[in-house]
Amino acid sequence: MKFKETTNEIPANLDPRLQRVIAFNQSGTEAAGRHAFNAESADKNANEIAVIAKVKDIEAWKNLSGVRQISDLGSVPEEQENVRLVTARIAADQIEQIRKSPTVMSLKASQLLKPQQFKSIEETKARADLLPQDTKSNGGKGVVIGIVDYGCDFTHQNFINPDGTSRILSYWDQTVKNSSDTEFGYGKVFSQEQLTNALKTQDPFAALKIPNPKDEEEPWHGTHVMDTAAGNGNGTKVPGAAPQADIVFVQLNDKDVPWRGPEAVEGNFGGSVHLLEALQYIFKLADNRPCVTNVSLGTNGGPHDGTSLVEAGLDTLVSAANNRAIVLAASNSYADGIHTSGTIQQNETQDLHWIVESSDITSNEIEIWYDKTDEFSCQLIAPNGLNLGEIKLGTNHQVLGEQNEILIFISHREQDPNNGDNVINIFMERNLLPGSWTLKLRGIRIQSGKYHAWIERDDNWEDANGVFYKNQSHFKQPLDNTHTLGSICCGKKSIVVGSYSAKEAGTPLSYFSSAGPTRDGRQKPEISAPGGNATRNEPKQFKVMAAKSGSINGVTDMMGTSMAAPAVTGIVALMLAEAKAHGNSLTIEDIHEILRKSARSMANGWHDRYGFGRIDANRAVQLVAELTPVH
Repeated sequence: MKFKETTNEIPANLDPRLQRVIAFNQSGTEAAGRHAFNAESADKNANEIAVIAKVKDIEAWKNLSGVRQISDLGSVPEEQENVRLVTARIAADQIEQIRKSPTVMSLKASQLLKPQQFKSIEETKARADLLPQDTKSNGGKGVVIGIVDYGCDFTHQNFINPDGTSRILSYWDQTVKNSSDTEFGYGKVFSQEQLTNALKTQDPFAALKIPNPKDEEEPWHGTHVMDTAAGNGNGTKVPGAAPQADIVFVQLNDKDVPWRGPEAVEGNFGGSVHLLEALQYIFKLADNRPCVTNVSLGTNGGPHDGTSLVEAGLDTLVSAANNRAIVLAASNSYADGIHTSGTIQQNETQDLHWIVESSDITSNEIEIWYDKTDEFSCQLIAPNGLNLGEIKLGTNHQVLGEQNEILIFISHREQDPNNGDNVINIFMERNLLPGSWTLKLRGIRIQSGKYHAWIERDDNWEDANGVFYKNQSHFKQPLDNTHTLGSICCGKKSIVVGSYSAKEAGTPLSYFSSAGPTRDGRQKPEISAPGGNATRNEPKQFKVMAAKSGSINGVTDMMGTSMAAPAVTGIVALMLAEAKAHGNSLTIEDIHEILRKSARSMANGWHDRYGFGRIDANRAVQLVAELTPVH
């Protein structure tokens, strides 16, 4: 392996993922270059990258060469009025020129997002007979619940009205290319009328020319999530939290996602750019109706302080109007060994041991964030003892193979434009040496010395022959399982949900449910709901049961914070419906405060995994009803 500094060829002040794209483009390695883009989008031309940008002048931005503007998310909270967040597609060969424009404050590539999959309604007191006797929430009637996920079985009876019409107002399938159905220029939209007409045919999926869940190996994640939030129980006899709410479903692009096998790590569950466009679509369609959207997706990387452009986008969207909320699954990374932290002194060195399993045939990624007032250097040492060299602040490097192919790309970026902090990113391609890789950190100039490191999510899988591949790399024990919230879960306005077991005595925490706080010390998650097992090897009956795709009226079991979040989403819909019935309007701050006050505390105050406690629909709806009506 050959260690090469490339700072003179690739600007080190760019987003590290964009630096990596440039590196692969320069190397001429087509396959790896596509992987560096993170997502093969249904709407993307071959030489375009999906990005999020913070810009000072939106008209100047639109007129930049190489920019194809997609969506204006709005003014950024706590910024000057003319500063806006946008999503766009930019030419891969013009990244540097676009970033140099004085109107561009920050430019980020789309990030991977994967599903957080792993007696809920009774335990949360969301069942109709467990709500206040005089409630006017009416099962969430008049509220729109948005689901951004994968797999919408609109034929399941839990999503069909008694008169045979679909309960789904709109289904946007982002995987369809080059469409004029939406302002974003891609994807296919199916209206409520089209879904209802398809239900009258012998094969509704064939009628719409979309995949049939009966042809899939696994039940669809999105169908299970949608049922927990808003199923009406017509098929399963067990309704979700808000059975009278209307539904909008957006399927994120997964057209090129390999769900099994060694290619799986290069796939994604839609990009973060597509997520923001999905959310904007839902809120626009809801118009003046109250709307809460569920996002059970996530990854591990990012600054974890709420300053990422994705989190700024979430905050922007819910701040744009009252009666809006976004609910996120906290992540399932508590027991995975993906986080470590420490404090380093001047001239001190500390070793981080990054373990890559022998069965890992995927690529791997790590991020180390530290304070803007400090300066670190980093050396990367392979399991065979080979020191690949020192990476100083403000530089980037490549480790090349025998054919000059890029094996490792390393960026040490100075002062990220959104929080001012420094970050080290290491991207390792597949099939490198397994074992313990050592990151030797050295304090060059220290005032704080504090750092946090996260290993990116990399799901394990089992092949058709039953061979298990442990792909998730991890830190050496002892582990620091704090600060393990998902990459998009640290914003200021989102509602983040942890998981506990509703079917075991004492409602213990689910073993996987990630922990706060955020890197800047804020209290997240806010709330918790049933999501599955307290230990890894508990029986199936401790998981969460909900609608099974491809079954018409059946159920299946899943577990994860993915299953906890939609229970909270449905309860927020009940709160919004109750407020509407009383002539009240809820800000996102009101919703946060009511959830906090109504939670069944599991500690004296906030807990880093339960949040402020277990959600209580009865108490939350009652607190809404007690608000002074607006005249």
